[in-house]
Amino acid sequence: MKGVGKIRRYLPALLWYAQRCVRGVRGAVFSVRIRDICGVDRCCGMAVDRLMMSLVDKGLAKRHKKGIYLIERRAVEEVLTALKKWI
Repeated sequence: MKGVGKIRRYLPALLWYAQRCVRGVRGAVFSVRIRDICGVDRCCGMAVDRLMMSLVDKGLAKRHKKGIYLIERRAVEEVLTALKKWI
């Protein structure tokens, strides 16, 4: 996989964001917005997008729009363990 170093650099930011959203948001689904994680950093945005697309490929997340992904509450533990494993 090309750019593994960049992806590993931004993986903790995605993990922290997911853990924070799980605690603070009610409902069956929470959204992951790449802009909230990275701001205007394009390198970060591309790396987090690749990470989220790998979660989509595993069936743990769903792409809602460009830069916005949805994760169901029941899949949160699987998502967090997958992200921790990649670190």
